[in-house]
Amino acid sequence: MKRGVDGFRAAMPLRLVLLYWRRELVQRIMVFIDFENFNISLMTYYNNMGEQSPRVDYRKMPHELIKKLPISGYVAKTVVCAPKPDDFLMTIESRKRLYNWINGLKNIEYFTVIEGEHIARPVTGYTKEQMKPDIPSSFYVVEKGTDINMTTEIVSKAFLNAYDTAVIVSGDSDYIPVLKILGTIGKSSVMVGVKGQNLTKLKPYVDQVVILDNVFFDSCKRE
Repeated sequence: MKRGVDGFRAAMPLRLVLLYWRRELVQRIMVFIDFENFNISLMTYYNNMGEQSPRVDYRKMPHELIKKLPISGYVAKTVVCAPKPDDFLMTIESRKRLYNWINGLKNIEYFTVIEGEHIARPVTGYTKEQMKPDIPSSFYVVEKGTDINMTTEIVSKAFLNAYDTAVIVSGDSDYIPVLKILGTIGKSSVMVGVKGQNLTKLKPYVDQVVILDNVFFDSCKRE
């Protein structure tokens, strides 16, 4: 005689019933933020509107994000992957202030900051010794490690069963191999971009795509 879902649950030991209920109704969500990709997209979006980009409160942002998901869950942890300026770039006050602010995120509960690198390189016609912090045209900046660090965090935490759903804030198609892995092992994934970003390549590999606009950012400004 076939049993319905309720009968199936009733026949399970209490421990399994609780696990089933937790999996079905309350999702553990981890939010992974590619800071460089997100920050550039945010500034571009507001520049195109002729406005200054807001200062986002990263404590509020993950909790506002999950309100956009069609599931019941909570933010188990937020991971921000951001580049640390090298010694040369650290002499530029604006970069130093930004890094100090990012570094301060480490003090937030259930929040992890993983650092990549920002490395200054001389442009053609300059040597490393000729680079000047106050002459931006004398150097360019290379980002290293952020994508690899974020990939490692997403995949390792998935295999350790640290979450049910990964919310990835980035429009970078380099994460497609990661999304394929998550799908293979039964994890849900949500890709989050800023209005104006093209996430078309990512849609086939995720359960949901979320696009953020000024209405969302108004809800999580720093005070």
